[in-house]
Amino acid sequence: MNNKKKKIRRKLKWKSLLKIGLIVLVGYLGYLGIRLIPTNHIVVLGNNYLTDEEVIEMSLYQNYPCLFCLANHKIKDSLKQSPYINDVKIKKNLLGELTISIDEARPLFYNRDKKRLILSNFKEVDTNNLEGVPILTNYVPDQLYEKLINGFNKLSSDVIALISEIIYEPWKNGDIIIDDSRFFLQMNDGNHVYVNTIHIDKLNNYIDIYATLEDKKGTLYLDSSSDKISFSLF
Repeated sequence: MNNKKKKIRRKLKWKSLLKIGLIVLVGYLGYLGIRLIPTNHIVVLGNNYLTDEEVIEMSLYQNYPCLFCLANHKIKDSLKQSPYINDVKIKKNLLGELTISIDEARPLFYNRDKKRLILSNFKEVDTNNLEGVPILTNYVPDQLYEKLINGFNKLSSDVIALISEIIYEPWKNGDIIIDDSRFFLQMNDGNHVYVNTIHIDKLNNYIDIYATLEDKKGTLYLDSSSDKISFSLF
């Protein structure tokens, strides 16, 4: 017997192929549509020291390219080149709005020895803008210098703005050093303050303490563990 193989012809389902093609086409057109959404509005959040214009320029969106032309990670990488920026969050919506939320480092003081502005993230900036920051006028040993920065990180920006100069001045009795972590601060209001890195957070109470002085001028001692306020008139 001759076994004849039957040839099975499968009919192409043109309707199914057409549907798939339409879905692909619509998806592609949708992708192009989203891809080419113009940037209509840019919102910058979290910046106190950098201007909106500076942030927008560093984000590479100063010329308002299409919203999705640049990947979020590229925007972040560009922004994080700034020493002022610790971290960045990027949001985009279909209305053409780009939101840039930044975690910004604070200026703490200007180091006259290094000729650099010191930020809360330990980075240093070459700038002439010293508004609102005190000046460290002399050299501080490296180990103590790190503690000084950590200490200033605990202070509010309002308190930092009240300080004019920071002078490293260990407490000595003759040739014996009693406290090698002490600093002398000249305040913008004319008062003097002694503080050390251990108790530097006491400076956050300075505004309240000043209110009790009744405009008297003198030296305030905040370098001890005592809760009592020691103040001597000039």
